[in-house]
Amino acid sequence: MKRLLFLLLMTFAAVPTFAQLLELHAQPDRTDDTIVLALPDEGQVAWKRAAAVLVARGYTLRHSDAELLTLSTDLTNLESNPIMSIFVHVTGHQLLLRGRCIMSTNLTDVPQVVRRGGFLGGINTEWLELEAIAQTLGGTATYYNSAAR
Repeated sequence: MKRLLFLLLMTFAAVPTFAQLLELHAQPDRTDDTIVLALPDEGQVAWKRAAAVLVARGYTLRHSDAELLTLSTDLTNLESNPIMSIFVHVTGHQLLLRGRCIMSTNLTDVPQVVRRGGFLGGINTEWLELEAIAQTLGGTATYYNSAAR
């Protein structure tokens, strides 16, 4: 039942499982909120590596499903960033990476989608954290805007 509920939640949250149908681009735009990595590893190997990278960066895993190849972290207060959580989904050789953040110290606030574009045209520090995770995972990065809120 939990697995079905999680799958429905992912669907309604506009988490694409068919990244090849999306308009991916090589350079990130201001409104992009998702990094898609093309990795040499696939399936559970890529999924386990993503989990290891996130734990090494100080995140704690909230949800992990070896069958769906998804994982998400708890909201974590990292030293250089606001409170963030990360979502990962692996499909074949593609790894989808997305984040949410809370801009205040109040954990009851609704987490916002991490987008590349920041206030007054800069780059969000939260986006830089997503890029750092992607760089640690390796592979070729492409970007898109999922229209998630």
